Amino acid sequence: MEQQLEPQQVVTYLKQIPLFQRFTGERGELELYHVARVVREYTYEKGSWLFGQGVISDRLLFILEGHVRLTRVDRDGITHQLGDRGPGEVLGETGLLVGDFHDVTVEALEDVRVLYILRDEFSKLCDEQPYLRRHLNVRPELSKRRNLPHFDWLRDDEWVIFAARRHWSQFVRLVMPPLLLFLLLLPVFGALVVSPNNALRLLSVILALPLLALGVLLGWQYLNWRDDFFVLTTQRIVHIERIWPLKTSFEESSLDNIEDIYELRPSLTANILNYGNLILQTAGETVQIDMDRISDPDDLREKIFREIERTRARDVLRQRGAIREALARYLEIADSTASVKTEMAEPAAKQPIPFLTVFLGGLMDYFFPSSWSESADGGTIIWRRYWFPGFLRYMRAFVPLALLTVFGGSFLVARWGQEGTNMLLAVWLFVEAVLFGALLWFVEDWRNDYFQLTPNRIILVNRKPLLLQSSRHEASLDNIQNISFEVPNPLANFLGYGHVMLETAGTLGKFELKWLKMPQRVQAEISKRQRAYMEREKGLEAQRRQDELLTWFASYDEIRKEVTKPANIKDS
Repeated sequence: MEQQLEPQQVVTYLKQIPLFQRFTGERGELELYHVARVVREYTYEKGSWLFGQGVISDRLLFILEGHVRLTRVDRDGITHQLGDRGPGEVLGETGLLVGDFHDVTVEALEDVRVLYILRDEFSKLCDEQPYLRRHLNVRPELSKRRNLPHFDWLRDDEWVIFAARRHWSQFVRLVMPPLLLFLLLLPVFGALVVSPNNALRLLSVILALPLLALGVLLGWQYLNWRDDFFVLTTQRIVHIERIWPLKTSFEESSLDNIEDIYELRPSLTANILNYGNLILQTAGETVQIDMDRISDPDDLREKIFREIERTRARDVLRQRGAIREALARYLEIADSTASVKTEMAEPAAKQPIPFLTVFLGGLMDYFFPSSWSESADGGTIIWRRYWFPGFLRYMRAFVPLALLTVFGGSFLVARWGQEGTNMLLAVWLFVEAVLFGALLWFVEDWRNDYFQLTPNRIILVNRKPLLLQSSRHEASLDNIQNISFEVPNPLANFLGYGHVMLETAGTLGKFELKWLKMPQRVQAEISKRQRAYMEREKGLEAQRRQDELLTWFASYDEIRKEVTKPANIKDS
């Protein structure tokens, strides 16, 4: 039951919440009246859940009346009672400020009356009222999470837990040699500038060039250090490596795939400054992600294990929920759902396309094939290699062909009608045909290869022209352990193409999808489909377990009825 309180009464309650304890005086109370606009009241009935473990946390709750019980299920399916809470208690602060999954289930022991604030509305209010955002009394660990960078590759149900660059000692190690040289040359440069001797002043101009180069190098090293990240989210671990502006790489591994974590502090300096390396071992012998020179590796290792535990506990809860629903259906407790009829839209009449448009479109599609195409239902995606690297490859046939066409054709036109022109024309046409055939060979060899992504598999097809050779390499999405992409050089960075690498478990090894347009988008699509596929597989496995359980349940029910059936047999 949802109700609405008077603003003054809401402000009185807000002052009891630790998050708003810094709002004192006239200005603070004014801000609390702004907050009161997004506060709502609700009453939960006895036995209902305020929220469940594994559900997305999107609100803060303040208990006004009644008591609740907190429980948590671990990865082994064991339920732990975490105590009871009553009036004045606050729940869901993390969900309000940063978003995440709930780690506990909260059940009403009696009718419970609460105030609640939704994250979306509160975030919008904080954007409108900067004073409000600055004066919130946020716990230190939660404040760190609020200040973590946001990445555009995050999914809707994914939140950043940890994000950090390499330890500052790595940056110092890289910049120390050029910095020392810069500091040594700077006084010399200053002395030459103020010298009355014109020759020495001229020398200072020459010395300014290496100083400028050293300054640029120092700035470049800083950008490279600043733009590299190791990121832990609620679903995966990501390593972003940028060598600006030359190269970009992105590597990820799902938390479900991580089997072991090895920690190494390689030196006395690492122990003193508290940094080290973490090696995340996934399935197979060679598949791993190295997180090198990380500050406080012990803390990060614990965070990774904690997120793995949370992920596996959520899987247990999903299976329990599915079993509960199956039993409810068996006992005819679940509500029946009405079928919805979908009206089929009449297909639009196709307009005729001019022949020239079709011809030019086909020509462009042949020499510059689409880098990304999808089936009508969106279930299958086909990626072809980007045309530009292929163009550079078959320039060895295109350039001679173009030169022969222009200069050879001009020469023949100039000699037209003279003796021997027919022989030269025949030779010219023959060489043109050979070069054109070579060009078509290179084009066909480049465009023939493609990469296909289905809802459950990744397929690499390599084909030579004229049916000379064909190979097909494929793997199930659940065999993929790590996904990464790389933009190999400045030209690729400018035009937006690169490589995507997939490391698989066992003997399948590494898949390389080379020269793809928008490699970061390709990587993100594979990652998204892999997660969807694994969720489907978990659902199917849960369904198999449910069917087995229901079979046992039905057999038990039949036997129980047979045993309890009254005996009506009479002796003859």
